Amino acid sequence: MPELRQLRTFLAVAEQLSFTRAAERLHLTQQTVSKTIDRLERELGVELLERTTREVRLTAAGATLLEAGREALDAADDAFARTRLVGAGLSGTIRVGVSPAIGPEDRAEVVQVLRARGDVSVSLHDVRPGELRGMLREQQIELALTRAAGTLDETLHAAPLRPSRMALYVPAGHPLATARTARLEQLDGERLQVPSARGTPYTDMLLARLAAAGVHVTPVEARVTGSAGVSLTELAAAGAVGLMPEGTPAPDGVVALPVELTAPLLVLWPAGRPSAAVRALLEALPAA
Repeated sequence: MPELRQLRTFLAVAEQLSFTRAAERLHLTQQTVSKTIDRLERELGVELLERTTREVRLTAAGATLLEAGREALDAADDAFARTRLVGAGLSGTIRVGVSPAIGPEDRAEVVQVLRARGDVSVSLHDVRPGELRGMLREQQIELALTRAAGTLDETLHAAPLRPSRMALYVPAGHPLATARTARLEQLDGERLQVPSARGTPYTDMLLARLAAAGVHVTPVEARVTGSAGVSLTELAAAGAVGLMPEGTPAPDGVVALPVELTAPLLVLWPAGRPSAAVRALLEALPAA
């Protein structure tokens, strides 16, 4: 099967009608060019060039290969160039899985970082944490953003990004609803709405962070889950407060208050060398 290298050499000779000038153009020896053309003719079983001591002429088969070969080589060069751009994160679509605990500000910042690399599109996919690993392994998404890595998985790699600021959300009738800010210790003894039961990575992480600050709460599992903030509509009925990423829209009847608490932000990707998109996030949003 002829190779692109042979086609490239033939096109140089056919366009220059000179082995000497083609060799200079390709930065090869004239002997190498001649051997490459001889091998190409043997593999195709046709004569491409008529050689005399005074000139080089194209045969009918050679003229056909010149016309079709230019298009084939241009298409190959274009495919290689586009592949390099996609591999470098400068073109194509980057598919990002996002767990419901990732707020709008984090999402917007990640999109901004990835879009700054070139002519790329970013497709965000809301995915439940339990589905992230399968989608990464099956290459349905290139990377994923989550709050807790969960159990160790040798098929995936994870790295921390800069943590996200959290906010306290309380029903309008709550004693803190008229405050300008909230302190963590004011949550002690509260019912805290959590997205899932104890024993799941994100809920356990959130409760552990509060316990480390001396704050003990009663977790109340949300009955409505989905994108960040959808469960906040239940706070009043549950008699609970909520902790969400800062910037999560507060529904009617709910007040958002700044609070001194951050939550980890992790990027996950299939095990191996991180893609250009992952490297861009690690560089732009370092954990330190």
